[in-house]
Formats: sequence, structure tokens, C-alpha cells
Amino acid sequence: MFASTKQSVRPLTHDEKKAAEAAFRGAPFNPKWSEAARKVYQGISGAIANRPSAILSELASQSHNMNQMTATVERKSRSRAKTKIQ
Repeated sequence: MFASTKQSVRPLTHDEKKAAEAAFRGAPFNPKWSEAARKVYQGISGAIANRPSAILSELASQSHNMNQMTATVERKSRSRAKTKIQ
């Protein structure tokens, strides 16, 4: 059993939520936030920093998929434009 499952679950405080949002956005930590918020921020920031290749890979994949969809739509719209109605 994982150690985290033995801990009680509680909702995040306001400053912990703000710290989490800042960490995901890459914004700086606000020194007015609590020590618990600092731990949340550092945990998320550290996790993101350890996975840059996975994030970049996912973004590249999404970009590639969007480019394929755009090319397909452009091909379809061009073929329709050449059709003559008599």
C-alpha cells in the first residue's frame, strides 16, 4: 500500500490552490503564502521540471495532429471549389 493512501485527505487552502496554479503556469512563488503552500508549489514545480521531455513530446504530438487536421480540411475545401455545378 502506498504511504500517501494512509494519510487523511483534506481540501487545499486558498493559498495552496494559488501556489498550485502558479506552479503549473510557471509563475513565481508568492512569499506571503504559507509553508504548506510552499510545499505544494515546490512539489508541482519539481514534478514538472523532471518531465520536460514528456511535456514537449505531448505538445509536439498535439501540434502534429492539428497540422494533419488542417491539411485534410484544406484538401477537402480545394476539391469542392473545383467542382462545377451544371
